[in-house]
Parts: sequence; C-alpha cells; structure tokens
Amino acid sequence: MDSTYRGHSLHRSMSGPPEYKYLGIDESSSIRLLTLQPGLPQDAIRVTLTQIDMDDKHDPSFPLYECLSYTWGDNSDRLAIYVDNKAIEVTRNLAEALVHLRHYEIPRVMWVDALCINQGDMKERSTQVARMSDIYSRATRVTVWLGLESQDSALAMNTMIHISEAVDLNLETQTFTALNDPGNWVDHHNVIPWSTDQIDAICNLFSRPWFERLWVWQEIRLGNANSLIMVGQETMLWRRFYVAGFFLRWKREFALRERYFELEPRIEIVNGMMNNITQSPMATLSLRTCYSKCTEPRDRVYALMGITTDEVTLKPDYSWSVGEVYKDVALQHLKQLENLELLSSCSKRTEPNEKEGLPTWAPDWRIPNQRKRWFDLVGAGEPAAAATYHEPGTLLVSGVAIDTIASVTPLPFVGTDPDIFEELRQRRPSPDAYPHGPGTQIDAYLRTLFANEFTERYKPAGELLNFQNYDDALTLLSSSAPLSDLEPKRITHFVRDFKIQTADRSLATTDTGYIALVPTEAQAGDVLVRILGTRWPMVLRPYKGDSFAAIGFTYVNGDNDRESLLGSYPEGWSGVAMYDAPTGKWWPMAWNETEKRAQIEDPRLGPLPDGWKARKHKEDKLWNWYVKDGEDGETLDKMKKEIKMRSDPRLSVDALKARGVNVQDFCLV
Repeated sequence: MDSTYRGHSLHRSMSGPPEYKYLGIDESSSIRLLTLQPGLPQDAIRVTLTQIDMDDKHDPSFPLYECLSYTWGDNSDRLAIYVDNKAIEVTRNLAEALVHLRHYEIPRVMWVDALCINQGDMKERSTQVARMSDIYSRATRVTVWLGLESQDSALAMNTMIHISEAVDLNLETQTFTALNDPGNWVDHHNVIPWSTDQIDAICNLFSRPWFERLWVWQEIRLGNANSLIMVGQETMLWRRFYVAGFFLRWKREFALRERYFELEPRIEIVNGMMNNITQSPMATLSLRTCYSKCTEPRDRVYALMGITTDEVTLKPDYSWSVGEVYKDVALQHLKQLENLELLSSCSKRTEPNEKEGLPTWAPDWRIPNQRKRWFDLVGAGEPAAAATYHEPGTLLVSGVAIDTIASVTPLPFVGTDPDIFEELRQRRPSPDAYPHGPGTQIDAYLRTLFANEFTERYKPAGELLNFQNYDDALTLLSSSAPLSDLEPKRITHFVRDFKIQTADRSLATTDTGYIALVPTEAQAGDVLVRILGTRWPMVLRPYKGDSFAAIGFTYVNGDNDRESLLGSYPEGWSGVAMYDAPTGKWWPMAWNETEKRAQIEDPRLGPLPDGWKARKHKEDKLWNWYVKDGEDGETLDKMKKEIKMRSDPRLSVDALKARGVNVQDFCLV
C-alpha cells in the first residue's frame, strides 16, 4: 500500500526488493555518507551509502556533503526507501524531508544519522556518536528540516525574513541597529503592527517539534554561516533566523502581544542555540536543555559534548549504565579540568542513589533543573579544585564553611504580578545595617532577590540585557505608595526578573545573619560551604557519620565576591562583567568606580609569590595565566585553557591557609 501526501509517493510496504543489511565500518576514522539520487516528487526515494575516511579531509577528492538536522518523529509510522536498491524503513518525517531535499537532475550528498549509522549496532553507534562534532563542523552546511508546509508556514517564514531584513544585531554594543526599519522597530517600546494571523503563524512555527529535540543543539551550533532552516520549500539562513528570533526575545509583548509569554521558552531555545553569543560549559548547556527531549538518557551527555567549552574528552559508551556515565562525566571534569563546576548541576536529590551508583555530587541529568546559573563576576582567577575520589562513591573536597542555615522561607510565585510584588514588599526587613557587608538589610534583601544581577554590573549595560537597574528597583521596593499609584510596567518587570533569578529557590537566613537564595530542598541545619573549584557556594546536608550530601548551589549575600576566601573589596572596587565582541563573551573583571576602569587582577590578592609571573597569550587582556619561572613552554602550551585559568598560586589551599582562611575537608557522598 502507498501513502501519498500532496503528490509525493511514500511507500509503506517492505515487499519486493530484499531488506538492506549494513556492512561493517572501520572503527578508526570512517563514516558513511548518503547520496540522495535525483527524482521527481512521485518517484520512490533511492539512496546509496558510501564509506569514507575522515582522516582524508585534506585530500582534494574528499567529498563535499551537507548534514541534515531534523526530528525522527513517530517511530511507529515508518515508510520504505531504497538503499543500494534494497529496502529499509525510515520514519515518515525523514522520508518527507528527503523528498523535499532531493534534486530533480543531480545527486545530493548528505549525512543523515538514521541512515549513516547502523542504529542497531550499539558499538558502532558509540564510535560514530563520538565523531558527530567532526561530521557536522566539516559539512558545507547544516540544513534544518522543520517539516512540511502548513497553512501559515509561508507567512511565518516571510515575517521572519522581513525582521532579518529590517534590523541587525550589534554584538559589540549589545543593541539592535536599523537596516530597513519600516516603523522604528529598534525603539524597544514601539509596537510592531503585525496582524493576528502573523503572530499566530510565528507561534505555530516555533511550536514545531524540532525546537524540542536535544540533539539539534549540537547539530546547528556546529554548522557554519551557510546553514539553512527549511519548512516545505521555504528557506532562510539560520543566522538571519536567529537574529529575528533574538529580536522577538528583546521586543517581547511589543512584537507578539500577550502570546509572547507562551512562546518565550521556545525563543530562549533559539537564543541558546546561537554558537557565538553564549558561553557553553556543560553545566550551562545542561541547564538550557533540561527540558529538551531525547529517548536515551545517556544522550543528555553525549548530545552536548561536541559543543561544550569544557575541553573534556569523553568516550561515548552505550554499554555503561546511566549512573556510570553521569558519575564518570563528573570525575572526568575533576581529573581533566581540575574543577567541580558540575556540582552546580546537582539538584532535587538529598541522598545518593545507591542502586544506580550515582552519588549526590554527580548530576542526574534526567531530572529537569530550572535553577538559573548566575554570572560569576569575581575579577580574580578561579581557584582549582582540591579533591580526591575514593571508591565506591565518595569525594573528599576542600572548602570554607560560611555558616549554617537557621530558617528557610518559601518565595511567592503564584498570583498576579501586583500580588507577588506586594508580598515581597511586605517582607522587607528593617533598614538596620547588614552584618555581612555594606548597606542595609533592605539592600541585602533586594540583592538576594535578584542574585545581585543588576545592569550596573555589566559593561556595557546594553538594553538587550533587560536586567533591573538597582537604584530603580530599590526605589520601587522601598516605596510605601499604594499599588494603584505604582507604574504597572515597572511592577511587571520587577516580578518577571525576580521569577527568573529565583526559580525553584527559597529564601534562607543563617545563624549569623546572612541572607541567601537556596534550593527549595534546603532546610535548617544545612551548611553553606564555599568549595574550591566551584563558582558559587554549595548547600551541604550532614549525612551519615561525617559525610555530606550535595543539595545544590546558592547565592549568599556577603559571599558573592568570595569574601570567605579574600575578604571584602577595597573601597570603590567591585566585580563586573565586561563584554568582548571578538570572543562573543562576558568576562569577569575588577572595576574601579572612582577611576572608571577595569582590570583582570583582583586588588585583594596582593603580589605574586617569588618566581611566578603572568604569561602572555592571545586572550591576555581578558584573563591571566600564571606560570613559574623555568617551566617548559611547550608543555605549558599543551595545557587546557580551564587549567590555565585556575593557575593563580595565591588561591591554592596552602596560600589561602597562609592568609588565615579556615580551609576544611568535606566528604561528599
């Protein structure tokens, strides 16, 4: 029986030609490429598979190929195509993509995962998955197939194209600039006069299943500037699609009206997928993709390892259990990068999973984690981890105990924006001095509600950030005026940002008066600890004997700038984030407000020990790399960037103890 869709003949039956059987593939460096044979829409789909050696990429005869990024779709709805004149079943969505992708007269060479990998051979699958970053990054382009045309897909694509022709994104100034702006769209508050049909079409486009899939993050981020997004026969460059999507994110309800709020999660996905605007450590990527779909839980790691900036070498192995894979990732980060950043991905567990061999200090990426990773604005280099692993599952780490939690209070998230704001206002503490830093209790309360992420801590504070201005937020929170006298837009902005910064968190106070944002699982008696090798303090819970369970990371007002390690900043100094357009990243710096200048070196650190110096490197205006006199230059250059960034000898355990810091060991289970 044939299934026909708009003139395209797609065959269900496997009767007739023999079934295709995969031949073995060389495990060292070989992949298969698919040649999509030309044909008319009504013709059966015919392809050939050819094995090539990826090590021959500099050979002039090395074939040019494209990569396809798509969703498999319903695995039970399968259709027959022909590989080397033998039948094989693929999902309907892939078959429909191939019909639209094939040319009428010439072959098209592509890499398509469902056909170029023998999915039934777990050993081959493991080795081929390890090569996927190479496969996608070497392609002439990545083509994203969103699916067949619909009643309004052309309208949606044309509207996105129109946006990309009207405005452009200036990364250096963090602003949009007009290209052919028909109605001063680059004014944030100007409403774009789109019809309801246009807005609905955009929402329908972003609601397609491709945006839900985990693997597509790696596939599109590894693509080059030629990458396309395709719906039916409509196409546009991915880079322009991204600019249009980011513009929608910035304009919010001034573009999409009230429908923006239902579409916001999908727009955030497009923002996260752009390869040159967001930093991509594993901890950040796993947070951004925690609701993305995949059927294989080990792919929570394997689908992202080609696009992280962590420089960790992992070998995919689908024969390992999920617990073994997740624990190994945490240990490899410690071993290869000398950090414990993945502790910030640990959440929703209060004791080890002994059945799967998964300790609390290793993330369980099957559990969605919506807690935001705040930006680390400390100007000093990162301290390296001081940790050792002991079988079968304990990790001995070094750190500084900040304080013990005395009470935990849930934060208001349910209700209207005015109701939530009023409850936050009613909870304001007294204007007395805060015991752990400058300012009053109200200052500390406000900074904690937003994890101290305000516009003045970013240089330049481009309007794309859309953060709160601290003085404006303090004035609003401190106001005693009736709600009816306050500007509704200011309240909405305040509450929206509050929800983002505090998602899945509670407010805690400690025995000595610290105010902190803690995971909702935190409770009185838990300990706040600054663990060396992590960006933020951790909540640890006393477990059996002298051990601790890792509950999650926390914002502690009064230790945001590592005061427990280095003390307070000198008068006039603070931590800021400086944007660097060439790298497309924000970099932590120390800022002198009196002199209006930034520097890499944290003024609290003091001079380097004798025999140490900062080594020149290509990003030496952004971060310092410290080396000892006489170290071999060739060996140094082979070091991973993360280790170079954690090379400051003034932050070692011995150096911190010499400063009088009470560094202790904590046994994590």
